[in-house]
Amino acid sequence: MKYVRFSLGLCLAMLMLCACASPESKSDPAPTSAQERVRIVVASDLHYLSQALTDNGPLFRRIVEHGDGKLMLDIEAITEAFVEQMISERPDAVVLTGDLSFNGEAQSLADLAEKLGRLQETGIPVLVIPGNHDVRRSGTYRYSGDSYEPVPNASADDFRKLYAAFGPQQASSVDTLSGSYVWEAAEGLRLLLLDTNSVVVNSFQSESLDWLESELREANEAGAQVICFSHQNLLIHNSMFVFGYQISNADAVMELLAQYGVLANLCGHVHIQHALDGPVPEILTSPLSLVPCRYGLFVWDGAGLTYEARSVDVSAWARRHGRTEEQLLSFDTYAAESFYQIYYRQIADGLTEVELPDGAQERMARCFADTNLAYFTGTMSERERLLTELDFWVSVAGESFETAYLRGILQDESPDPLYVQLR
Repeated sequence: MKYVRFSLGLCLAMLMLCACASPESKSDPAPTSAQERVRIVVASDLHYLSQALTDNGPLFRRIVEHGDGKLMLDIEAITEAFVEQMISERPDAVVLTGDLSFNGEAQSLADLAEKLGRLQETGIPVLVIPGNHDVRRSGTYRYSGDSYEPVPNASADDFRKLYAAFGPQQASSVDTLSGSYVWEAAEGLRLLLLDTNSVVVNSFQSESLDWLESELREANEAGAQVICFSHQNLLIHNSMFVFGYQISNADAVMELLAQYGVLANLCGHVHIQHALDGPVPEILTSPLSLVPCRYGLFVWDGAGLTYEARSVDVSAWARRHGRTEEQLLSFDTYAAESFYQIYYRQIADGLTEVELPDGAQERMARCFADTNLAYFTGTMSERERLLTELDFWVSVAGESFETAYLRGILQDESPDPLYVQLR
């Protein structure tokens, strides 16, 4: 993979996160002898905002339209559709790998906990860890019309108390310092959930490495396989996503995971759908809050796992509940267009005073929007066409941070991020 820097304008949009049809379903793997399959959903970056904190008025709409593509105007519908879809699909557990809330609002986290409680009431365990947007955040507001007012945020202690029933209380082991824990998914399978935000954002405490090694050694001696989860990533998936994205002491954590044969690390945070080989393979699941509102289903069969990216069917939820809003009834189309327009404007607005050949501004903006939509959704099917458009961009405007960024994306030939098989 070629790693690049990119423009300040795009960087500001991306930093707001701290990244369309569903893929064709593939059949679950056949279980090994006498081994039942374990089906676990992993999702990240919901960024739920309590409906008591916004009227979706002019100010909030401007924030969304100039953001990073999150579908915040419809986050209530997305959340409800996800909860109902999980109740219907009945996985053995649902893991949420952080950034549960929009910006750490105490009200958002409390309201979401009630929704997740409905899953547990049906017998589906929910396991959570906090993201960098969930604890000790500034900028927690209620939005009304053209104004906003501060509201209480959540501390790390607030988060732990509110979400104690979602994993830690059922854990076989909890690291009292970091908040990380181990959950027994089945005989022979343990889930390791790393909290990299409660103590210091984007860091797994060095004081907790002994706990981590002890748990990995014990699992190894018991003949149990381990799957790890974190919010931030352990591997560098793109050089623009390093500081603030990769766990600050990732090398020390990765060394232990690799030493004890952990199957994979699953995370979010970067807002892209991506997979990368490494000492331990890592899979990023794109956000529930961005097109195409994705989660991952992984299936463990005693010998290894498969991972398949799936999408929440918001339109089906809307029809079931008699909703009439066109953007909900045609949600996939609406969501893709909303994302596309945000990234189109990032380039088009910056070229209004630049002298270019007729039609060049539109071609450049479309190239930027098309490439980002493909990258963030993990569906890079038009690579050659987009490379041709990038060559045109360079021919009329020269090299820039933007072109280097796009080239890095288009030359990334990492494994298929929508379906991964690990043995």
